[in-house]
Amino acid sequence: MHLRGDGSAREAQGRPDRVTKSKGVLAFRFDIESAQCLRVGVPRLRRLAERQGVRFTFFATMGRAADIGLEFRRRWSSACRALTRRPPAVEQEPHLGVARKLGLRSLLETIVLNPRLGWKYRAEIDAIVADGHELGLHGGINHAVWQHELHRLDAGQVDALFRPAFDEFASRYGVPKGFSAPGFQSNEHVLEILDREGFLYAGDMIGEHPMRPENGCGGRHLCWQVPVNVVGRGSRRVPVVEQELARGRDAAGIVEQAVAQIRKRDFALMYEHPYVAGVHDDVLDKIIERVEGDYEIVTIEEYLAEWGRRHE
Repeated sequence: MHLRGDGSAREAQGRPDRVTKSKGVLAFRFDIESAQCLRVGVPRLRRLAERQGVRFTFFATMGRAADIGLEFRRRWSSACRALTRRPPAVEQEPHLGVARKLGLRSLLETIVLNPRLGWKYRAEIDAIVADGHELGLHGGINHAVWQHELHRLDAGQVDALFRPAFDEFASRYGVPKGFSAPGFQSNEHVLEILDREGFLYAGDMIGEHPMRPENGCGGRHLCWQVPVNVVGRGSRRVPVVEQELARGRDAAGIVEQAVAQIRKRDFALMYEHPYVAGVHDDVLDKIIERVEGDYEIVTIEEYLAEWGRRHE
């Protein structure tokens, strides 16, 4: 099985060419989607990684976190549904409220200023790369529109949402190898863009192991999908730490839940957000300490390469 990618990041960091086969493989994915992620969560995760001697994979939003017009329409729709006593279309999974995740300062900044995160917090994103972590692109120029409106957009509109963020990222860090979609929202238009721009992998489909999805023409897309598989109970979209905090579990309980999920798998990929997991970095610290003897902690690019080697 051949995977694109030359492994140069591994060599540059002095990492071994192959993970010991007696060990499992564990990667951590952090989707950056708010000022709180960059101001508080990312610096703590960088310090955690330095203490533990590991590297993570971050996906950065280059554009705006919110869309005020869209949020107003969604609130109005929710209020109308409540008045007519119509239940939500989808049962809500346990999750933390936005105010609790962001904090008052970041919430007000998002509502009032709503800055382009890749521009305002460029130094914080640069520091991720300088530390040797893997950095990929998270969505397009507007996180909220991608997450909630992607299904309404045609191919040209999807490209217009994607292009400015991709160009800004590529001009600063080079063409990204990895991509993650806000809210795991993807479609054939997105998959075609990822193939066209030469992405190695994305992480927006449900599953246990890497795969290349069918392209509708009897073949398969070039870009691999690397699903997250260590997530909230009964969920494929809510992170473990976030869900367990919403359930009222303490740090020890969250660690047990995450470690149990990791140990069920030879290849484990844990999904979190910096504005939650970074603030609760003591939980991640304990998770890493519990499994590091049995798992090699790698970036997602390395995770995909090792999966390919073991399945040749």
